[in-house]
Order: sequence, then C-alpha cells, then structure tokens
Amino acid sequence: MIDQNPLFQFAIISDTHIRLPSAAEEGGYASNRLAIERAEYVVNAVNALNPDFVLHLGDVVHPIPLLANHEEAVKKAAEIFSEIEADLYVLPGNHDIGDKPNAWLPAPVIEEDSHLIFSKYWGDVYKSFSKGDSHFICLDTPIMNSGFERESEQSAWLEKELRSAKEKGMRIFVLMHYPLFICDPKEATHYDNVAEPARSWLLDLFQQHNVEAVFSGHVHNPFVGIHEDTIYYSLPSTAFIRPEYSELATVAPADEFGRNDEAKLGFVLVKVYKDGHEILPIRTYSTGGLEDGMPEIEPYQMVGQSSKMLGMTLRRGWGRRIELAADGLDEFKRKEAHRDGLLFALLELGAKSLRVPLADLAHIESRNRMADFLKLGFEFTIYSLGMPDSETLAIFKEYGNLVKNWELIFPEYMEAQIEEAVQKARDVFSGQLFIAPVVPIKGDDGDGKTFQHFASHGFSSGENDKAEKWLGEIGEQEDVGVTFRVSPWNDPAPALKRINKSHKGRKLVNLQLPRRDEGIRFEDDEKLSAFIVDVYKSSLSMSNTTIFLDTFVDSDRGYYPRNGLVDRRYNPRPAFYALKLASLEK
Repeated sequence: MIDQNPLFQFAIISDTHIRLPSAAEEGGYASNRLAIERAEYVVNAVNALNPDFVLHLGDVVHPIPLLANHEEAVKKAAEIFSEIEADLYVLPGNHDIGDKPNAWLPAPVIEEDSHLIFSKYWGDVYKSFSKGDSHFICLDTPIMNSGFERESEQSAWLEKELRSAKEKGMRIFVLMHYPLFICDPKEATHYDNVAEPARSWLLDLFQQHNVEAVFSGHVHNPFVGIHEDTIYYSLPSTAFIRPEYSELATVAPADEFGRNDEAKLGFVLVKVYKDGHEILPIRTYSTGGLEDGMPEIEPYQMVGQSSKMLGMTLRRGWGRRIELAADGLDEFKRKEAHRDGLLFALLELGAKSLRVPLADLAHIESRNRMADFLKLGFEFTIYSLGMPDSETLAIFKEYGNLVKNWELIFPEYMEAQIEEAVQKARDVFSGQLFIAPVVPIKGDDGDGKTFQHFASHGFSSGENDKAEKWLGEIGEQEDVGVTFRVSPWNDPAPALKRINKSHKGRKLVNLQLPRRDEGIRFEDDEKLSAFIVDVYKSSLSMSNTTIFLDTFVDSDRGYYPRNGLVDRRYNPRPAFYALKLASLEK
C-alpha cells in the first residue's frame, strides 16, 4: 500500500500547439482558433493545483521552425506560460524543432540548427534537475537517429546522468516528446514512436538504471505501456485530439471528425510517494465549459482515501489491440493501439477493482494487459460458468497469480456438483473463490405467454438461506464466499442493507445499472446519478464486500441498451462525476 502522504507533486502539460490569431486557416478546423484560450485556461488550472513544478512535453507551438511566423508564436507561448507560478521545464517537440528523421512524410525534418529559436526561449533542448531523492531527465527526441553531433552529445550525457542518479540511489523519471512505443516495445516504426536503433538502446538503458516512469506527448491521446519495471505514459493534448485515434471507439467520432473531442483534452497531475507514484488525469474540456454539475478542475487523489471505490464490470472489450487505418500521418504504415481512454477513465475515478470473464484470462493479449494493469495497482475478479474443465484449470494453474477472486457460476441443477467444482478450483488457484447461481435477468410474469431468454447471476437479497445451503454443500471453508445480485429494477439501498444484514461472510455483489426493457434504452442520466450515489453511500457500511457496478461503459447496441458511467468514446457521463464527488465527501 502506497503511503498516502505525497512527497511532492508536479503537473505535466503537452502539445499546446499555440498558433497566432493572424495565422492562415489550416485544415478547416474551427477549434484551431481556440489553442491560445485553451492554453490560458490550463495555466490557471495548473496554478490552482499548486504543483512543485511543471513540465511541458513539447509541441508548444503549431507553426514549424521554417515558417515565417514560428518565432512570433513562440514569443506568444512564452508570454502565456510566464504566468505559471511554479518552475517550468520545456522539452522540444517536432513542431518546435522539426520532425524526426523519416522517409514517409513531406514535412521538414530536424536540422543541426533548427533548435535555436527553441533554445532562445526555453533553454537547453535536453536538461535534468532533482527534487528530493528523485531525478528528472528531459530529452530531445526529434534528434534521435539523426546522426547529428548533438545526438551523440546527448547520448553520452544521458548515460552519465542515469549512471550518476542510480549510484546515488535516486528514483529516475524521464520526459520526452515522442513515445518509445504506444502499444508494444517491438512494434514497427511509425509516426508515433521512436525508431530503431534509438528505441532499443533507450529501452535497455532505462531498464538497466531502474527508471520508474517515462512520460511522453505527441500522440494527443492517453496510452500506458509497461516494459520490464518501467511505466510508459503517453499523455493527452490541451489543444486538439489526433482524430485517427477515434478508431478506438466503435461509435461515430466526436466534433471535427474526432479532432475536437473536448472531453479528451487535458493534462495530468503526478503525485510522488515514498513507495511509488500515481497520475491523476485532469480533463479541461476545452476551456472549462462543462455541463452543469461537473467540476471544472478535478484533482481526485484516491490513494489513501478512507472511502473505498466501487468495482467495475467490463463487458466491452478492453485488453486487445485495435488496428488503426493506414492513412493520414501513417499513409504507408499499419499501427495498433489499446483502448486506453478506458484505462484513463478508471485511473481518474480511482476504480481499481475490475470484473471480467474467463475469456480475458484465456486470451494472450488481454492476459498480458491484465499483467500490466496489476503493475498499475488494479486487481481482477474472473467469472466462469459451470464445472471447470481441463482447459480452464490449466489456465488458472499457470496464470491464476493475475487473479484475486474467481467466481464459479452454476445453473441451479448443478448444486450437487458445487463441492467437486470448488475442490478442482482450489487445486489450481490459491485466491478467493465465490459461488453463485445462474438466474433470469427478470422475473417470470407467470402468464404462460413469455419466456426469459436473458440470464444474470447471483443470489437475490432475500436468498441468504439458499446461499447458506449452497455453502453447506462444500462444508465450512472461509476462502469460499457467495455472490449476491441486485436487479436493475430494484431499489439498491434497501437490497444492499438486507444483503449486509443477512450474510456476514465474504461476498461480492453483482449490481446491475438501471434498465428499461429489451429494446428500449435507459438514458436518464439524472436518475442514474442518484442511483449510483445511493449505491456508493450504502456500500460504506458494508463489511467483507466488493460491489461491482454493471455496466461501466454504455451498452448502446444489443439487448437492454443503457447508459453507463462512460460513453462509447470512454468519456465521462454525469454519473461518473456524481460518483467521484460522493467518494470525496467527508
């Protein structure tokens, strides 16, 4: 458990892409005119958080060095960022000093002296500083693989910096504009990563010197990767979203074909603790113009909070890679990415307990992603149906270390086989087991004219005797609990109170968000927010219980369509903020 008192905190902003009001129209995007206003809002937001220092990961301005208005834009940016009250450290991005060497884009690449204007306003293109026992290294990534003399100078300097920091026992954080990778350390070179041989050299160097975290920008979308013991964060932009990444959502893109998806704009606050760090994503929504009831600045520290957060059931795919279109900035490339807008929403909410089906543990991509999530502080509950077969047992024997809880769900006619199933599971899995029955999602009307095609699982709030009977089938085992269910048509607070009062053992609660009917969407966000707050407040008095909200992401197709806490673009709905605020009430 991380000590709840941070040693210090710092803010990271990236890709402000400031352009002058007099700049020529480019691309037909009306939001281009908002870059200055958005940057000014971020300055005020950062100052309100009172960080110990601030880092800018590059692409400070939009016009590149070869354009006549480049320095004028840099001068305007310097004026804006001079209002930041903490020390500011600025790294060069490709719009600041030129693109990385490449063979597939017509944009001008870096030159020996293309950094001079940057250095005039922001200082050295690479630099370092320390805070307490932490050392921060800021790199010039566009220069990498260029063969220029200052690339070799930076390389020698970097090796010396890392070696010295490690010898002193310091924690090391690295800042850069281009990410080393966005999905896989071995991914092919594309517009959004550092090419070989620099990438492998840096990965090995960071591993050797126990770098704690690497922060990068450029992609304008959030991604998190882990290589060895180092966490690699790619952070959002304050100005606009790279629209090609709208491919990660299976709905139509937001405004400007995804480029002006305002809920994805923002920056992060990083809190450093004695035993680790956490990132707090802060959405700026353009210039703070949020819907009524949503906070403008949201530094929600969850580490060390006395109030526990609810768990989340992830129905939608979350852990496998998505192929992006070979188009635009990667006309000749195919690249992949994870749906990490979902991950950032979970981090922002502080929801670290996740419930997913057995298929996610069985599939290599989602299983590898589970391992990454564990390193970020998440925990997993896996659910499976029926008697565990040999394949399931083999999976748990090899990968059960990734799992905290295993829910064994049975049709009621299999009640007599529960003991055998639990014994088989216990032979291969040392974590917590729970048992639950398959039940209809809705009660039978009893008119003989309909039948129930849709299933859920868990004992109802009034079925504790039945739950105890099932537990009796396996004898007294403290490491076996039961799963209860709160129907989407139930009033949650009384149901949770009955569950807590009737069953004192370990329990999970499968709590389904409100629905209407099979073909009618539930989309009353006000009612959903009130429902979520009732659930959260009721959860605080429950013992030995984890409540999983079903569903976290909107279900907007299929049966029983309904709103969740985030929409299909992984942007928060009002219920998301209602839960965040409720969790912080004293």
